[in-house]
Order: sequence, then C-alpha cells, then structure tokens
Amino acid sequence: MALTWVEDSTSRSATIFRLGRKDPSTRSRVWNVIGTSNEDVLHADVNSKISNFYQYWSYPGQPLVRLRAEQYSVTYQGDDAWLVTVNYEKLGADDATQTGPLKRARSFDTTGGTQTVTQSRGGEAGESVYGPNGLLAGQNKPSMNGAVNVDDRGVNGVDIVVPQLTWTESYDVPSSYVTNAYIRAVHLLTGTVNLAAFRGFLKNEVLFLGMTGQQEWDAQRGDGPFSLSYRFSATPNRGSDALPASLPAEAIGDITTYNKYGHDFLWVKYASQDDQNNNVVIRKPLFVYVNKVYPDGDFSKLGIGVA
Repeated sequence: MALTWVEDSTSRSATIFRLGRKDPSTRSRVWNVIGTSNEDVLHADVNSKISNFYQYWSYPGQPLVRLRAEQYSVTYQGDDAWLVTVNYEKLGADDATQTGPLKRARSFDTTGGTQTVTQSRGGEAGESVYGPNGLLAGQNKPSMNGAVNVDDRGVNGVDIVVPQLTWTESYDVPSSYVTNAYIRAVHLLTGTVNLAAFRGFLKNEVLFLGMTGQQEWDAQRGDGPFSLSYRFSATPNRGSDALPASLPAEAIGDITTYNKYGHDFLWVKYASQDDQNNNVVIRKPLFVYVNKVYPDGDFSKLGIGVA
C-alpha cells in the first residue's frame, strides 16, 4: 500500500550562503507520512522518495549552487503516522559563475621592526660627548660627525626599533580562480616592490612577502573555494628630490641630498681622519650609497585590486 505524504507547515526552512562561500548552506523539508506503523516499510519509502524526487534542491538563478539531501530523521506520531524531516546541505561550496573574490578580511601589525643605524638623528647635532669634566664642546669635542658606536675597526652602529607596517589580506575565491598560471604569477611577484601606487602607498613603498592558500575538497561535495592570504610590508620613501617621497631625507654628516625608495638599502662609506686636538681617529661620512635590492612588480596581477 502506498504511503501518503503531506508537507508540514514547518517545512522549507533554509539558511543560504548565496555567494559560494565555504560556509555550508542548509535547508530542510518536513512531511507527515501516513499509512504504516512498520518502520521497515517507512524507511524503504523514505529512501525511495529521496532518491527519486527529493534528492536535490537548486538555489533559484544559481543552478550550480545545489543542495543535496544529506540526512533524514523520523518521529513516530502514533497509529500509522510519522513525521519525516529531510535535511539538505550544499553539494559543493564553490560557484563557478563567480570570477572574483567572494569574501575579504584584513589584519595589520604596526609593531616596530629592527634596523641597524650608523648615524645619530640630526648628525653631529644629535651627538653629545662627555669627558672627565663633563660635556665637551668646540675643539675639545672629538666629534664623530654623528657616527654611532665607533671603534678602531670602523662604525658598528646600533640596532633600534623603527616604524614598520605589515598587513595580511585574506580572500575566499572560487576554485576556478586559482590556476597553475596564477600560482606561478604570484610566486614570481614574491619579493618585489610595487611599481605603481598600491593601497594608498607610493611607488616602491610596499614589499610583497608572498601568498598562502588552502582548499577543502572531497569526492562527494566537490570543490570548495580557495582561502588565500597575501602578506605585505610597507616602508616610506625618503628623498630630497626626483621621486615621490613620504618623508624627507635625513642628513648624514654633511650629506643632505639623496633619494631612497622604501625598500632600497642605504649604507655609508666613512673616511678616517685624525683629530690632532684630541689625539683620536674620527669617522666622517664620505659617501651615501643607495642600492636597489628588490625588483619592481606589477601588483595588479595579484587580482585583488590596487586601491
């Protein structure tokens, strides 16, 4: 004898993540099934109905976002009546119709970085020299021209904390977005600096530290989106002319004019001079060298925008 299925008023409740994120969408349907008190007969009929009529449900307008009947529960109501609840979950967390990021999060860290400096702030003006009788000045001051931690072998400098910004941007993207060609392109951008303005920073102020990614997949549910995280570090440009600069160049001895992009390497060549008045060898900045150590990169190829 065929059982009678009547949909209950509590049926068709749903929670839908419509943009294909990895969060599981859910839906339920509830029926009053009448016609038997035999459990075996009931379960056989439920499995038949699910397999032939109620196995899938597609989100309207997005046929690739399909939910599948994952489980059902039954409650005996007495006599020949049962309450049957079928729970649906998203078949695949991915939506191939989406071509860009589905979800974005950002975190940042302004904890200072460490840098070795060989010159005091303000050069000689930032240098104080004391002798047995206190502060020295004029010809009695064996100035090192602002050089820090000098010995007979040279200028050792000192490690200090300097402003540093690092941040991470995390995205959920469709699996179709992450191709081998894309992974290779991002790989080649790692360790490059922005050749154009990026996230409000000037050219060459941002260093791309790399990307990490992960994806969930199984044979039943298919592809899930990739979760991708991109790391960056920002250091301001310094300059006196010829480049967009966030900060002015700081004087190094008598040298006040130079240009340094954020992630260039600056170092100083010192000359040794005898201070006849104080019978010591002093160090004086002779040349400032600025070396470009990171190649330029087109950050638009990351596919996450540049603004």
